[in-house]
Amino acid sequence: MALLDQLTVITDELTQDFRQALNIASSVGCKTVEVRKVWNKNIALFTDHDLERMKNYLDKKDMKVSVISSPFGKCVLPSSKFATNKTASLSRNPNYNMSYFDRIVEIADFFDTPYIRFFNFLKMGTPTETKWREMINLIKPYAKKAENKKKILLLENESVAFADTIANTIRFLAEIDSPAIKLNLDPGNFFSVNQPTTPAAYEVFYKHGWVQHMHIKDARTRILKLHSLFDIVGTGKIDYKSLIQQAINHNYTGYFSLETHAGANLMQKSVASLRFLKELIEKLDGIEK
Repeated sequence: MALLDQLTVITDELTQDFRQALNIASSVGCKTVEVRKVWNKNIALFTDHDLERMKNYLDKKDMKVSVISSPFGKCVLPSSKFATNKTASLSRNPNYNMSYFDRIVEIADFFDTPYIRFFNFLKMGTPTETKWREMINLIKPYAKKAENKKKILLLENESVAFADTIANTIRFLAEIDSPAIKLNLDPGNFFSVNQPTTPAAYEVFYKHGWVQHMHIKDARTRILKLHSLFDIVGTGKIDYKSLIQQAINHNYTGYFSLETHAGANLMQKSVASLRFLKELIEKLDGIEK
């Protein structure tokens, strides 16, 4: 895969209108898109008719889906005081959340992608060792399912989840020890919890062969210890030139996926970010050649 072909974008960072999102993404040179929320509906909740409708638009643009950006695991633990079985909530009803795993795999099959983004549960405060073990034991059967289904689950490091810091992300990946679980490296989320966003800090992930996806958003400033304000990529505090170069140096085969998170004027900022990334990747690819 050519380096520029590794540039992708989460469609709802452009617009909820899937056809318009594809038009914009393809105009910048993207051949694939990551799907998370389309037509104001979570991808996990899509019907077969919804999927066929998406596929029709994709085929017309000769585009593919890079990653299913699923909500799996972005919920509280069953033992949490915030857990409930009384409502169809993906974040508060863990049984409801986990019940969608097989359907998410079907959706990945439909779009012919092995990649599914997931989280390792919301920690809800400072987690105890007991909570950590509960989280590991919950995920292990799904790692085995993914192996059997030939799917790759991409763990997103997330400020409010168990994989919040670099150390906890390393610990999780080492303990789960599954060929079906890789890392969706998100420097912006690490920035939000005051973690480094440098190649040196991420070298351990590459040395273990864990990095298989990267979410790209650029932080302007950190707020409330767990969150950040983001802006056009290339204008913030994260040096993506060095991080993409690091990926190239390690013969990275995953995607560089724009997840702008820029708030107001999102479409315009996402387009500007995509253009910046395209130019950056082309320059780095030229250096490599």
